[in-house]
This record gives sequence, structure tokens and C-alpha cells, in this order.
Amino acid sequence: MAHSRPTQQEPLNYSVYSHLFAPGPGPALRRTGLRPVTLIRMTVLPPALRAVRTVVGTRLAHVLGVHRARWADASPASDDLLDAAEALVSSGKRMRAVLGAVGLALGTPGAGAPERDGLMTGVTAARLGAALELYQASALVHDDVIDAALTRRGLPAAHRRYAAQHAASSWRGDATTYGGSAAILLGDLLMSLAGAEMGAAVESLAGGVRAAPARDAFDAMTAEVAVGQFLDVRSEVTPLPAPDDDPHVAGRAMLDSALAVVRRKSARYSVMHPLLIGALLGGATTDSPLYAALRTFGEEVGIAFQLRDDVLGVYGDPDQTGKPAGDDLREGKRTVLLAMAWRRTDRSGRVLLSRVLANRDASSGMIAAASDLIRDCGALAAHEEEIAARARTGLRALDDAPPGALDEVGRADLSALARALTARDA
Repeated sequence: MAHSRPTQQEPLNYSVYSHLFAPGPGPALRRTGLRPVTLIRMTVLPPALRAVRTVVGTRLAHVLGVHRARWADASPASDDLLDAAEALVSSGKRMRAVLGAVGLALGTPGAGAPERDGLMTGVTAARLGAALELYQASALVHDDVIDAALTRRGLPAAHRRYAAQHAASSWRGDATTYGGSAAILLGDLLMSLAGAEMGAAVESLAGGVRAAPARDAFDAMTAEVAVGQFLDVRSEVTPLPAPDDDPHVAGRAMLDSALAVVRRKSARYSVMHPLLIGALLGGATTDSPLYAALRTFGEEVGIAFQLRDDVLGVYGDPDQTGKPAGDDLREGKRTVLLAMAWRRTDRSGRVLLSRVLANRDASSGMIAAASDLIRDCGALAAHEEEIAARARTGLRALDDAPPGALDEVGRADLSALARALTARDA
């Protein structure tokens, strides 16, 4: 595991940003030397991988169409659930679906390049991809409720969509309560559909010999995410260290806690688990060299991916992320980026971060000040180094795999995915 060393240079004096906390809107902060970070681009992938996204999109439309018809007689209100579900799964990068398809192709014995393309766009891959995307949508809905998020993919978050519907309809009770309740049920529905699709993926296999390991891996993934989400919730209510505490000791503890959340909440289920579930469906065993290589690659690249996402949470372009810039700071996210900044600032910098973090009323000027602080103290650069180191470790696992575990096409596909998931879009 690569760790960034704390800077040895004298910390900068961040008291110069204190004027931004004066009453009133405050002056606009100059944004110098930093371009907005943009989203990953799945469109740069090879054509065979991009084709996965199309077949999975078709499968998702089919699944939701079937369930819309099934519940048509129940109540017209059931359409409110399906409309919101369709809005969520009709967009997105389909990253997990692509990873699942790649894992399936790699794990299938004797599958050369021609057979591999067919496997990645076949019935099993489409159903596995739909399961992963439906579960992702479920996790996003629940996460937005927990975080009281305003937007998701450029649209109002599900709980706010339902709250607005309540208010516009002049229904009884509290609109916010209704919005949260409806969103939780939407997330539950999506999770149920995800489980059913995983079952359909297993049933599409001849003989069903590979059913148990793949299904167990899917269930383990969903449980781990719940644990990771709890760790995240717990970390956000834990008091920050005092500004006068030793910043290196406190920052180290913050870093360890942040990495534990990263692994269990997002990194593994974003990259590692889809690859491994796909490989198990293909017939790979947990003691195979392929499984070991994919596990290391998936975990390290998954961590790098989440660290990249954390940069987007502070410096992302709202037009692309669909979320306000600096939203992670307002939500109080205890990220690796924050831990690195805490170690590298002086006392006034730590006071500034304390006043911004988890402050829903933080002005744009306050958010900009904190963003500049993180960059100016060297935390952003160290964070970029950590992303690169994690990606290199993941790619090295592919190179170190024994002969026969991976062919060149497989290595090329995984390398392209690593670049798409972790590289900063220039």
C-alpha cells in the first residue's frame, strides 16, 4: 500500500482566508491554477466493451417494463416508483456492468478473443450487468437520503423529487418525511430487482455448477457495502480532532479511517466485486491465479477510482457531476483528501476546515477557501500521487500473474478500464 509522506516544508499561513468568513456574502474567491475536474469517460473504451453498455441498457428497460406491466393494476401510484427507477438507471456510465462482463469473459475457460466478445454481450452478461446497475441505483438512492443530497446525475435526488411532488399536490403531512420514506422504498425496490436479476444471470448458465460461488459473492458485496455505509455515517458524526492536536497523529488516524470506508463502501463494489462475480460466473475458482490477479487489481484500482471521485466531490464541474462543487465538504465527508490536508496545514487552516466541514450553510466563498487550502497545502498533489500509485499497483498485479492466467486481450481491456476509471481527464 502506497502512502504519501507528510510534507516537510513549513505549513502555509491560512489565516489569509479568514476574511471569507465575515458576515455577508463575501467577495468572490479567485480560482487560479486549477481547472475543473471532469467525470470519467467510458466512451474511450474499446468497442467491444462499449457494446456491453448497450445490451445492459436494453435489459434494464426490459426489466422495468415487465414490472411496470405487472403492477399496472395495483394502483396508478405505482408508476411513481417505476418512473423514478427508470430515471436513475437510464443514465450512468454502466461501469460495473462492463467490469462484470469482462470478468465473465476472462473467467470462462477456453474463451479466446472471438468468443469473448460474444460472452460480454450475451444473456448472462446482460443480466449480470443489469443486477449490478440496479444495485448501484439502490445504493445511490439510500446514500442520497442519508446525506440529504440535493441532486443526483443533474436531477433532483429521489427524496427531493418525491418531496416536491408532495408539496405540489398539497397532500397531508410533511413533504420532507414523505420524500425520505418514498425514496427508501424506491431503493428497496431496486435492491429487490437487483437480486432477481442476479438470480436470472445464474439461471442462464448451463448446469448451474457455478451458481453458488457467484451468488454468494454478490450477497457478500451487498452486505459489505452496508457495513461500509455505516462506517461512513459513524465517521461523519465523530468529532474532528482539535486544531491544536498533533496534525500528523490526527491526520494518520483520519487517513486510516477514511481508507477503511473507501474499501468497504465503494472501492470493492465499484471494481473488485463486479470483476470477481463475473469471473466466478465464467467458472473461475477462488484459488486460481486469475482470481488472485483480479482481486488485487480490482481493490487497488477501485481505491484509486474512489479517490478520483473524492476529487470530483470538491473540484468537479457541476455541469458534469450533477452536484454542486464542494458538496463533499458541505456533507462532512471524511475523505482521504481531507486527511491529507489536515496533516499539511497550520492551525488556522485546520480551523478553517473545521468551520466548513458539514456546514450546510457554508457560502460559496467558504467552500472556495477550503478548496484553495487543500490545493495550496499540497494535499491535492499528494492525493494525485496516491491515485497514481494505487493504479500502478493494480496494473502490476496483471503483469505479475503467471503465464496463462491472462492473455494480452484481457490485459489490454483491464488496462483501458484502469485508465478510464482513474485518470484525470485533461
